Amino acid sequence: MELSYEQLIMVMLALGLGAFVQSIIGFGLAIVGAPLLMMIEPSLVPATVTLVTLFLAMVNTWQYRRQLSLRGIGWAFVGRIPGTFVAGALLLYLSINALEIIMGLAVLFAVVASVFKFSVEPSNKNMFWAGFAAAVMGTTTSIGGPPMALVLQKMDIVKLRANLAGYFIFSCAISLVVQGMTGYFEWWHVKVGVMSLPVVFLCSWVAFKVAPRVRAEWVRHGLLILCSFAGVTTFVRGFS
Repeated sequence: MELSYEQLIMVMLALGLGAFVQSIIGFGLAIVGAPLLMMIEPSLVPATVTLVTLFLAMVNTWQYRRQLSLRGIGWAFVGRIPGTFVAGALLLYLSINALEIIMGLAVLFAVVASVFKFSVEPSNKNMFWAGFAAAVMGTTTSIGGPPMALVLQKMDIVKLRANLAGYFIFSCAISLVVQGMTGYFEWWHVKVGVMSLPVVFLCSWVAFKVAPRVRAEWVRHGLLILCSFAGVTTFVRGFS
């Protein structure tokens, strides 16, 4: 499958915008980019978005390497493993539409709980289930950031960006393996993703320069807005 030059430019701009948002808040490339790519060429989701998120996570991890400390989210990595197997089975036996409806409702429930101050503490148990949920959502829809972001929302903003980026490296790599095994990740996705990287890296660099001027409360509000948007769009897309 080939994209026209116009489509490729739109894909680059969509992923670049998502990269800017993710580099500011800590996640968001899939939330911004995936719905736009669905309108341009649906087969780009989830694999191309996941691949680009992997490369962006590497860049963000390097940018915030001094604040990176994964000790507090170790159980999220543990939860990621069974979540990935569950996601693989769901891709084989359930329709994407059904998965999107379920995942959208789950994210919206978590957002409502956060808004009404029923915040989830980053305990080992909660980190495990956040990693599990992120694995299922990330592998099936490419949108895996909300569960982790909601659990870590009280963390220092710079550490939040660093730790989410470090987690996404591990998470996206595993998701790509499962997507490849289930036929959702092919060479064509690699080609489009790699061609988009210059724009993605440029937008990430701009965001890195702007980030010190962004207030912590702005990021937290943006986090909840992005999660709400992700929940609504994922839920609605399930009925399309």
